[in-house]
Amino acid sequence: MRDRVFIDSNVALYVLDLNDSRKKQIAGSIVATVSYISPQVIFECLNVCLKKFKMNREKAFRFVTELAESSFMQSETEQVVNLALFLFDRYMLQPFDAKIVAAALEADCTILYSEDMQHGLVVENKLTIINPFI
Repeated sequence: MRDRVFIDSNVALYVLDLNDSRKKQIAGSIVATVSYISPQVIFECLNVCLKKFKMNREKAFRFVTELAESSFMQSETEQVVNLALFLFDRYMLQPFDAKIVAAALEADCTILYSEDMQHGLVVENKLTIINPFI
C-alpha cells in the first residue's frame, strides 16, 4: 500500500527557492507526486509569494493554480475545523498547524511533510509528520 501524502505550504514553497538547491530538489520531487493539500496551503503559498517573495500577481497566481491542479484538494469542512480544535488541544499544536493536520487526517493521509512541525510526531496513530529536509 502506498502512503497518502499531504504537503504543508513551507515544503511547497521551496519549489521556488533560488538559494537552496538541495531543498528545492527535495520539494520538487515531493510536489511532483500526486499529493493532498488544503485551501489553507494554497492561500498561505499565495500570501508568501506576494508578500515575502515579492512576485507579481500573475506569477504568484500561476504557481498556486498549478499547485492546486496537480494535487488533491481536501475541503475545510466543519468536521475539519472541529477536528483541528481537538488536535490543537490534545497535541499542543499551533492553530493553523492543527488545521493542516486535521485536513491531512480527513484525507486519510499517512504522511504530512512539513518543515515547521514536530518531526516524527504521530497523530492519532495514523499520520506521521516528517521534515523532508532533515
